Amino acid sequence: MTTPVFEALRVAYPYCVIDVVADKRSSEILGGAPYLGKIFHREKKGGVIKTIKLIAELRETYYDIIIDLRTNLIPAMLRSNKNIFKTKRVSTTQHSVEEHYEAILTLDGVTSPPPKCRLYVEDHAKQEAKQLMKSFAGKKLLAIGPGANWPGKIWPATRFEELVIDLETYFDGVIQLGSEGEGIVFSEEVNIPNLDLTGKTNLSSLKAVVKSCQLFIGNDSGLGHVAAALGKRSLTVFGVGDPERYRPWGDQSAVVIEPSKDLRRLKSSHVSNAAKQLIEVGL
Repeated sequence: MTTPVFEALRVAYPYCVIDVVADKRSSEILGGAPYLGKIFHREKKGGVIKTIKLIAELRETYYDIIIDLRTNLIPAMLRSNKNIFKTKRVSTTQHSVEEHYEAILTLDGVTSPPPKCRLYVEDHAKQEAKQLMKSFAGKKLLAIGPGANWPGKIWPATRFEELVIDLETYFDGVIQLGSEGEGIVFSEEVNIPNLDLTGKTNLSSLKAVVKSCQLFIGNDSGLGHVAAALGKRSLTVFGVGDPERYRPWGDQSAVVIEPSKDLRRLKSSHVSNAAKQLIEVGL
């Protein structure tokens, strides 16, 4: 949800190169971005010694601008002409993208509102995805993300199966995405071809797979944000999460919210009806 900041900086300063500090796993999502310089990995549990080492590496460069959307601490130890910090959130309804973006609105050439989130797909990732999906080449595909990082965010597998059955006539195949162990074993009632890629992609190839699909439906997790940032239509199921703050950003993204926050009570028909609305506006 920080990529609108990068995109706006790229427009305001077309020749800028942006170094990024991020954790090792998530930084892979930025691969292929035309503005990307060096990526410095920050370990959340790395301790004082690794933090000092990171600061030493960053101090080797004198930056024009340092923008800190996380710590508000490390920039004070670095070398730059200007430091910018994210302001404290004042609204409970403010989206995380808007909160991050407010930090750079004082810079010349940066305009409001925030642009769309945007990710890029590397050529090597396209080839990896092509191999993973070779049996589905040229087909209209539905991608689903049946997992999440917390059990309370996971819509029951049986409901996902009901959803897939209800949408079978719109697609030629369904692809499951996520971490290892999150895939669903469908019953014989599912007639549409199914490809379980959970645990079989890295973030680069994941982007390429999502880019090849026409619609993504999943739980409140990072996959919905990836789909939105790749310009794909996405539908996210929310129970205990905060959709006003964390829904995928963009006009091609929709959400289905279970008022009770108990996803076991969310009927598959509610999600499939919302999916059909997205399909009708054009896949």
